[in-house]
Amino acid sequence: MLGSFRSRLLAGFAIVIALTLFLSASAFVLLLRAQQAEAAEARIGLLVGPITEGARGWELLGWPPELMRAQLLPVAEFYDLRILLVDREGTVQVDTSPEQTAIGQVLSMAFTEQVSNPGTMQAFRTQRVNVGGEDLYLFIAPEVTGTGIARQPLASSRVVVAVPAGDVRGAWAELLPRLGLAGLGAGIVAVVFATLFASRITTPIAQVTRASQAMAQGDLDQRIEVDGTDEVGRLASAFNNMSERISRSDQSMRDLLANVSHELKTPLTSIQGFSQAIVDGIGGDPKEAAALIHDEAERIRVLVDDLLYLSEIESGTIHLDFEDLDLDEVLEGTLRRFRFQVEEREVSLESSLAAGTVRADGRRLEQVFANLLDNAMRFATPRTVVSVTAKQVAGGVLAEVHNEGEPIPEDALGRVFDRFYQVDRVRSPGPHRGLGLSIVSELVQAHGGSVSVDASIGRGTTFSVFLPTTPPGSVGATPIRHPESARTEERT
Repeated sequence: MLGSFRSRLLAGFAIVIALTLFLSASAFVLLLRAQQAEAAEARIGLLVGPITEGARGWELLGWPPELMRAQLLPVAEFYDLRILLVDREGTVQVDTSPEQTAIGQVLSMAFTEQVSNPGTMQAFRTQRVNVGGEDLYLFIAPEVTGTGIARQPLASSRVVVAVPAGDVRGAWAELLPRLGLAGLGAGIVAVVFATLFASRITTPIAQVTRASQAMAQGDLDQRIEVDGTDEVGRLASAFNNMSERISRSDQSMRDLLANVSHELKTPLTSIQGFSQAIVDGIGGDPKEAAALIHDEAERIRVLVDDLLYLSEIESGTIHLDFEDLDLDEVLEGTLRRFRFQVEEREVSLESSLAAGTVRADGRRLEQVFANLLDNAMRFATPRTVVSVTAKQVAGGVLAEVHNEGEPIPEDALGRVFDRFYQVDRVRSPGPHRGLGLSIVSELVQAHGGSVSVDASIGRGTTFSVFLPTTPPGSVGATPIRHPESARTEERT
């Protein structure tokens, strides 16, 4: 699709690649232009000496200009040159060009230069002139004078090699086809790698788009493969976390509605039945029916109160009033509240407290340990001991509530802090509906601590609460925030 992110990204890469190749080629040509011109001059100038030597020999043999032109034509054609013979005044006598337009013209070159030391002589001289309306580069070998090994100059003529100026100054143009091929190859390789690189970016984004659209249609169980730790990888990871939390929140909401509906159904049915019996004048003593209606209404009230309280904790509307308090005193006060239930539950309480001072909300901690003690006493085996211990550990204090009895099954340990979850409903009498431990978990984590459970045959069940000595952000009144991710990590 032309307007897709992938196509725009590839178009951007293509523009960058093309611009880079163009600028690189332009810089390369500018740098080598003068060098290519010099190389062309040297390549042509090196031919001047041998041609001059040949023409000198022909002149010494007395060849006429027409015969010399006939000998020079194959050389000019082979090397794609234009060879001129000029007299001592610079007048052109022979021109190998088919049109012979330079015949009779006087060249404005210095032909009188002589070199007395051939060991240092220059191989050729060049000059740019206009001959017959043509812009030409003229190449000529310098004359040599002297005796011994020094050669005698031509008596009456000189050899001049003429080349169009464009052939010399435009020598760099020979690089263009090779530069074009090199650029094309580099462009193809760059486009291939750019496509692979673009796919690495756009594929996860396309997956995020498809997964988001699927979530918008109600399919919340979406996951994206995370490849790498770069920005795109972190985007995929963040999407997976978001999807997991949304899915978990949606499932929690569904579970909450199902559990609340289930928990309310039984007492409402009882209330409806007993109230109808009273209206119809049947069902025995009306006072007994009214008492049963009251008990069922109390169960509903407890359930609703716990739900509202848990909702307030998770929404952050409840504040913690942190203060320095003696945790041992908090635990002793909580134990005193349960002294009256010991005989009814047929258990005994023991404690070993050495926690010291922590910074916390005392009223909320009392609620935490009251829920744990109530839970421990309800599920303890009759005529056993429920013990509470507290001690200082690194970074805080550790409080444990232990009961003897049938342990929590291993497959249920990870769910005991879930709302409405009850290991054994038959053994959970009274208005308890599986919200107490959820409240405990939320309040402990709001203090910056953690709660866990351990159970095994022979050792019973132990709930452990860790509280930091000084929880983060514990200055003044702090709202309770819902640490969803921390609770999830702890349960897993």
